[in-house]
Order: sequence, then C-alpha cells, then structure tokens
Amino acid sequence: MKNEPLFVVVKYLLIRGCDTFTAVVGMTSFVSFFCYVIGDFFRTILMTSDDETMSIENLSATLFYILAVLTGLTLIEPEERFMGLYRIFFLIFGLLVSFIHNMASPLLLSMGISYNSSLHRHLRPLFVSGFLLMVSFFTLMYLWYSNLMSNWLIVVSSLNIQNIIQIFVTLNVYLLLIIDHSIPFEEKLDDYVFYIQSFGCAVTFCFGVVFFLHGIYNTIYIPDSLAHAPMIFLDTYLVVWCGIKKGWKIFIRRRLATLKIESLADATIDQTLLINNHCPICFQIMKSAKITNCNHYYHGRCLRKWLYIKDYCPMCHTIVSGHKNQTPTTD
Repeated sequence: MKNEPLFVVVKYLLIRGCDTFTAVVGMTSFVSFFCYVIGDFFRTILMTSDDETMSIENLSATLFYILAVLTGLTLIEPEERFMGLYRIFFLIFGLLVSFIHNMASPLLLSMGISYNSSLHRHLRPLFVSGFLLMVSFFTLMYLWYSNLMSNWLIVVSSLNIQNIIQIFVTLNVYLLLIIDHSIPFEEKLDDYVFYIQSFGCAVTFCFGVVFFLHGIYNTIYIPDSLAHAPMIFLDTYLVVWCGIKKGWKIFIRRRLATLKIESLADATIDQTLLINNHCPICFQIMKSAKITNCNHYYHGRCLRKWLYIKDYCPMCHTIVSGHKNQTPTTD
C-alpha cells in the first residue's frame, strides 16, 4: 500500500518511544505538547482564552504516564506495546474531545442568548461542535467494528457516548435560544433549557455509575485487571464527579439568577425613555426593564437567560449582584 512505509515508520517510533522508562517520560512530554497544540489550535479558532481548559496537557500527560506504567509498556513485546499505545491514545482522544467541547459550549450558548448578528461568530463554535460530534460518532463506529468486546472497549465507548450526548444537549439548547428570538417561548424557555440540560446530565451520570460499578467488579473478580483502574478513575472523574459538579452548578446558577433578577430594581417608563430603550441582549424595545448594579438596562427575562450562562453584565463585564434597596439611576 502507498501509505504503508509511513505507517511502519510511525509504528517503529511509537514502539521504540516506550521501550525504556526514560523513553516513556519523553513520550509523556510529547503527548502533553501535542494536546497543548491541539487545545491552542481550537482556542484560536474559537477566539477564546478559557483558563479552565489549560490543564488538558497536564491531565493527558498524567493519564498517559500512569497507564504506561500500570500496563508495563516497557516490559511487553513490541506488538503488544503498540496495541497498548493504541488503546491509551484512544482514551486520551476522548478526553481531548471533552475538553474542546467545554470550550465551545459556553460560547455557543452566549451567541444564542445575545443573538449576535455576526454570522462567522456563530459558525465558529457551531463548526467545532459539529466536527466533534462527527468525530466522536465515527470513532465509536470504528471501535465497535474493528475491536472485540473488552473492558477497554466499554470504557472508551462510554466516554465517546457521553461526549455525543453532551454535544447534542449544547446544540439543542442553542437551537431553542435562537428559535426564542423569532417565536418567544416566554417564561417556558428557562424550563425547557433546564430540562434538556438536566436530561443530559442524568444520562451521562447513569452511564458513569454503571461503568464505574462494572469496572470495580472486574478489578476485584477478574485477574490482571488492575491496569484498568486508571480508566475507571478517569470515567469516575469525567462522568460521576464532573456530572455531579456540573448539575449542581446549573442548579445553583439558575437559583442565583432568579434571586438576582427579583432583587434588581425595575426601571420606570421615564427612565427607559431617557436612554436608548432597546435591550442590549435581544435588541427589542423595552416596555419594562431591570437595572443592574452597574446601571445598565435589560429585559428581565433576557438578563435571566444570560445569568444562567455568565454571571457578569453583557456590556461592561461587571459582576451582577442583586440589591433589594437599589435606587434606580441613569448613566
């Protein structure tokens, strides 16, 4: 085959890159650098500098090193070593997809809420989300077509399924927010968004719990299953722990947004006439408005939707806080 020489060279380099302990450390550095470059590439496409995603290179390097040590890559035969690397890289790939989606998701939801008229600003996170969805789906198809049933296949498939579900949730919420600008759902939109996000969190959480228990069972009752422990911990961290944390964060943010909106002062008709009485979020005329602590005016429902995603003012990025005794003023 035309590409066979290149494949042989890459295979040889990967095998020799893990034949000693020192080589494994060097390969770990390469994995960390590679994940950093991929993450930075997508940060550039999305035009974001999300600090929460900067640890992808550290997490991927740690995962690779632990799996390389526990599976004994330096002690096994070259062909087995290559298969071990093959499996480890698929796990890291699933982790990388999850981190990139965490970059694109808040941007996409912010676009849906603010109704940004710049098409290319919408296309960037939409393209990334669609790309991740297709990659995860075809990866899942490839894995089940070309691999026999094993604990590794179950864990990697679980990770890809969870990524697909989370991307679908983000795209559906974005679609609801866009539709709401043309056909308002009124107060029901907040409930729809909450139900979709809760469904996604619940499904991924159930996947995580099932596969966590499956992994614990295999580790206890099946010989030589200790090497799968890092995969169990990875699944537990990404799905169970992160799922609980994300669900709790959604609930708290929703509750705080409602409390803040209720405590913000209502603008009078005279005050809305003194300013440009178009809501900066939806660009529609404001017959009623809420005044933030930084003295900016918004529709109450628009600001509530925004606060579900971000906790700062869309115009000046001041943290929005509610004040019961706030005195309305104009700029």
